[in-house]
Formats: sequence, structure tokens, C-alpha cells
Amino acid sequence: MTVPLTPPASLSCRYMEGDATELTQLKGEAVDAIDTAMVITDTSGRFLYVNEAFRNLLGFSASELSGHTLGDLCRLHSDSCEHLEDILSDVHRNGQRSGELLVHDRNGHPMWVSFSATAMTDAAHRRRVIATVSDITYAKLNETLQCLVFDALLQDKPLSETLSLLCLEVGHMVQDVSMSVLRVAEGKLSPLAAPGLPDWYNAAIEGLAIGPVVGSCGTAAWRGEPVMVNDMRSDPLWAPYQALAEPLGYTACWSTPFKDKAGKVIGTFAFYSTQPFVLNTFVQSIVDVCTQLCTLAFEKDAFQTRIQYLAHHDSLTGLPNRGFYQTRLAEEAARATRQKTQLALHLIDLDRFKEVNDTMGHMVGDEVLITVAETLRDLASPGDVLARLGGDEFVFLQVGVTQRAQAEAKAEALVSALQSEMHAQFGHQAPDVGASLGFALYPDEGPTLDRLTRHADMALYKAKTDGRGCWRAFDATMAEALRRRRRLEADLRDALAHGQRGLSLVYQPQFCLNLNRFIGYEALVRWTHPELGAIPPCDFIPVAEEAGLITALGQWILSRALETAATWPAHLNLAVNLSPLQICEGDLTRYVQQELIRTGFRPQRLELEVTEGVLIENTDRALHVLRQLKAMGVRIAMDDFGTGYSSLSYLQTFPFDLIKIDRSFVEGLTPSPDRKVHKHGIPAEAIVRAVIGMAHAINIPVIAEGVETQEQMDLLRDMGADAVQGYLIGRPQAYCLSEAPPALLAAGQR
Repeated sequence: MTVPLTPPASLSCRYMEGDATELTQLKGEAVDAIDTAMVITDTSGRFLYVNEAFRNLLGFSASELSGHTLGDLCRLHSDSCEHLEDILSDVHRNGQRSGELLVHDRNGHPMWVSFSATAMTDAAHRRRVIATVSDITYAKLNETLQCLVFDALLQDKPLSETLSLLCLEVGHMVQDVSMSVLRVAEGKLSPLAAPGLPDWYNAAIEGLAIGPVVGSCGTAAWRGEPVMVNDMRSDPLWAPYQALAEPLGYTACWSTPFKDKAGKVIGTFAFYSTQPFVLNTFVQSIVDVCTQLCTLAFEKDAFQTRIQYLAHHDSLTGLPNRGFYQTRLAEEAARATRQKTQLALHLIDLDRFKEVNDTMGHMVGDEVLITVAETLRDLASPGDVLARLGGDEFVFLQVGVTQRAQAEAKAEALVSALQSEMHAQFGHQAPDVGASLGFALYPDEGPTLDRLTRHADMALYKAKTDGRGCWRAFDATMAEALRRRRRLEADLRDALAHGQRGLSLVYQPQFCLNLNRFIGYEALVRWTHPELGAIPPCDFIPVAEEAGLITALGQWILSRALETAATWPAHLNLAVNLSPLQICEGDLTRYVQQELIRTGFRPQRLELEVTEGVLIENTDRALHVLRQLKAMGVRIAMDDFGTGYSSLSYLQTFPFDLIKIDRSFVEGLTPSPDRKVHKHGIPAEAIVRAVIGMAHAINIPVIAEGVETQEQMDLLRDMGADAVQGYLIGRPQAYCLSEAPPALLAAGQR
């Protein structure tokens, strides 16, 4: 059952049945009380009614609006006036219209509003327009300024240009003010954008330290909060800068700092005004939007700067990389030409750096590289260019050179400092890490940058081949040496590709002092060049290693030597040298086993000689391969014992079958009083005697190389050496004797 709702008699009588005047009054009061701004106009836009929310929005009283039109609110904006006429026509034609309009409030401040207008007819059949209005100034400001800044950022415009555009746009919105944006870096101010302020003022601010009494901007940056000064002439914050501020013609300065994500102040946005500031929503909205956009622009600029930095610098050392160095080299070469000076291009390569990575780990290797970079920075003069080219290669471009002696002194200082620093910081870990350096002068020794680099590289190569840990200056003979090396590489490659043309093996005998007989031969490779004649092994073996040919050459040597040794009597052993690269590259174990099976040569008769460099280059890999070979029955000898810093430690690491004393020690063995002192400052006889005693203590036989005199052999026999090898015993020959000749037998029995 539905119960009808019956209004109270009083309400029914007063409003439903009569008293239209009181009802109209009540409706007006209701409209006036709502929060939504509402306005009623005639067809020309003249105000007929505005509610309290509308009056509060724009700051006008009803009497101030009486007799005025909407067009009066838009008179400062011609585009809006034209737009208003279109709006009113559209409302009368279509009955309604919504949109956005730019007006100004009572203080003349621009304000964006959104509206929804509807046409209506009053009791007298007159056409009216009723509209609701909302303030969208903040959103519109945000949209307008965002579009401006985002467009500039998308176009990759410079930060200062982007911020200048922002300041100019705000200047169109707010009258009688100028804006500035300052960067705050390392506690100092730096103007980035201030299109309305004179250049002399910006120049005076550049580099100004922030502090508690440094105008509006310096103080705001110091405090980390906005600072508003309405009278720059009397405010204590501006007291130290009165002479600077007075010519500006501005009275007030309001500065707001903005911060990065970590909360650090990175800049300030400031208004300079001819009038004291009156805080209102419009101006505060501008400040809020602008500081947000400034922060965004700064962050993008910092990101781009970081990307640019990473693109041009080595991430580990912070030095410029190869690409950036090439650009700087060209710039400095052009400057040197203009100034009639020279450049010294120093190429630096670390010695035994790979050993550090392999034996000490990459963390220590990284520390070494960082230390090198710091040392180079310490030795750099203003204008010098440093770079890490990659790996352990560095470049030091010395500018302003007027005499060759300057470049030589710098080269000596670089090598010496790097050696000292490496020893001081890493001596306990990597005792022999140092640097080799080669330099060439521009334009005297390299009229083009490519040639300059090639010549410096030649000098570096010379330094490394001369023993490392030193420097060499380019000279013309190096170019000839490089051409010869390149020819040797090409011809050696060709020889290996065409049946080892010109390559042959010779064999040098090894003589046992205890048995007074030959016990084996060492296979040595020789190369007879079709045009250059005999090429010494010390020339072509390094070429083969550097050119990646040593594995192919080493396999041919082993195969040919095994074929020959298979025809020898059973008491003769075969010794073959191995390059470090043969052990660290390829499958050496498989190849040795394959050739032993093919030739039928017993593994126990094969002696493979390695230097400690094999173990240093790649310790784990080398030990694994050597243990595999030893498990097959092959004997392993340490060649050139005593020439490195860690020979003794390797005797503990790996059970060698034989030790070969280097010829540099044997050379010093002469009868008293002519006994020589080895380069280490110790008598050669003492070193040899100690090595033999130590080796015998751990049951390892010893063979001495480079024996050339009867006196040397006699001394070695007296010291207890097991065997000898050298020109006294026999020169390398293409053929092998089963037994020692009578003269040698007689000498061995003395």
C-alpha cells in the first residue's frame, strides 16, 4: 500500500500555491550559497547576476561587476575577447557550450577558467545565458609550461635555452617581473637563464658562494627554503650587494630553491619585481610549476651529461676513452700548429699486467689500472691529455713541447713514477709490474696523426723488446725494423702454408758428466729465407708468437723432431721447447699423444722444456696441461732457470723432472781470479752452486746451458752438475751422433 506524501500545509500554501516573489528570493539565496561559481548574462554577455562563489573567485563585488560584460574580464587578452563572441553566438545557436577561457581577476592577474553555458528564456521571454565556472589556472599553467619545456627537451635544446624559454613565457603571464634560474653546484651560484636581467648582473653573480646573507637566491640555496625580500634596498640579506642591486630597478626578489631526488639543492627560481609581492594562488602556482619543471630539466641535463661522460670516458679509471682521445688529439694538433709548438705522444703499456689478472685476480688488476690513472693525473700539466685506450694501454699527450729534452724528461718521469707506485702499492702481490713507454713528436716525427701514432707505437715496441720497464723515443731506424718485422711475418706465414718452405731443424747434443756420454739432443728450428738468408730464431720466434703462428710452427717442430728421434738409439732423449702460447692455446696434450703414437716414440724419452713464463701467463691452465703431459710419461724441464723472480716457488708448485741453468750464469764461470759477478750482484759460481745444491736436495737433476770452455765444464763437474750443453759439447747440426767423439770423451774424463 502506497502512502501519499503530503507537504506541510504551510509549505504547500506558501510555495506550491502562491507567493512567487518569496520563492524567487529563496532560489536566489540558494544559488548564492552554493560553492560552484555561477553567472547569468544577457545575449551580449552583460552581467545580470553573479553568485558569491563567482565574486570570490575573481575578487569583484556585485556592484563592481554591475554594468560590465564578460568581455571586460577578457579585455587584456584579445584572443579571449574574440573567443568570447564565438562562445556566445554558439550558445544562442545551439543552446549550450562548454570550454576554456582566459580572464583576469580584480588584481589584473590572468586566470584560466572552464565553463559550461546554457541558453534560457526568462519570464518576459528574454534570452539569457546561465553558466557555471571553475578555476583551472594551475592545471592550465602546468599544461602550457609543461608543453613548452617538454618540447624544448625533446628537441635537445641546451639547458640554458630551455630555461630562458620558460622565463620568457612566465613573463607573458605576470606583469612587471623578470625571472632568473641559477644553478647551485659545489656551493656556488651560476646563472643559467635570466633573459630580463642585464649581462653585467649575471656576470657578477657567477661563482658567488651561497650563504646565510647572500641576497635572496644565495640565502634560499643555503637555507633550502624560499626567501622573499620585498625591499632589496633595506633588507639585511641584500646589504652586502646594495651596489649590485640598485641599478637593476627592481624592488623585490622572491627566490625558491629546487632539489634533486636526494634532497640536495641544485638550483633556484626567482622573481624580480618592481612592486612588493602580494601572495596569491596564481603567482604561487607559477612558482610551483616552474620549480618542478626546472628540476625536471636539470635532471635530464644531468642524465645527458652522464651519458655523454660515459660515452667518452673509461668507466673504471675515469680517463677519456679512445674515441674522445682521438678528438682531443686532433684539437691539440691544430693548436700546436697555430702556436708553433710540438706535441709529444707517449704510448704506455703495462708490463706483465696479464700475469696480475691471472695470478692475483681481476680486482687487483682493476686496482692497478686505477693507480696508473691516478699517477698519470699527478704528472699531467694543464692542457695535457690522458686516456685509456683499452686493456693496459694508456696514452699521455704532452702539450706545449718546445724541446725534445722536455719529452724525454716526461717519459723518464712517467716510467719511473709508475714503477715506484706499482712497487709501493702492489710489490707484495705483483713485484715485476711496471710500464714500457714509447713516444714520438708532432709534427717533426709524425706530420700526420696516423703516422704520429704509428711512430709512437714503434717506439713502444722497441721499449718492450729491449727488456721492458723503460722508454724509447722514435727514430727512423724503427720504421725499417717494423717493415722488416712485417715482412718476416708475411713470409713466415707463407712458409708455413707451403710445406714449411725454408724451415729446418738442427739438434744440439746434451752430455752427461757422470756417464761421460751423450744422453740426448735438443731440437732447434732454423729458417733460411729465400732472399734474406738465415734468420736468427730470436728474430722470427717472437714474430710467430705475436702473429699467432707459434702453434702451427710448434706442431711442425714436434712432429718433425719425433720422426727424426724415432730413428735414434734408445738411450738418446729428445728435448723440444714449448712456447707459453702453445700451452695456453689449443689442445697440446692431444697433439703430443697423437704424434707419439704416430711415430712410435716412447713418452719417457721426450723432454718438453718450458720457461717460468709459461706458468706466469696462465698458471691454472698451464699446470693442468703440464700435469696431463707428465701423466702420459713425458718429462718436463724448467728452462732458463734463475732468470725470473719466482723460479723457486714453481719448483714447489710443479714436480719438474729437470732443471736447465740459464747460460747467463754459466758465462760467469771462469777460473779465479777472473770470476765474474752476475748482473744481480752475486758471483755466478755462488748462484750456480746454490741452484745445483737445491735441485739435488729435492732429487731433480741439473743440466747447464751455454758451456763453451773446458774450464766451465770442469767447474760444473766439481759443483755436481749432472749434464752440460753448449758449443764445447757440440754445435747444433742437422745430423746426430750416437756417441760422443773421442776428444769430448777425453775432456769429460778430466
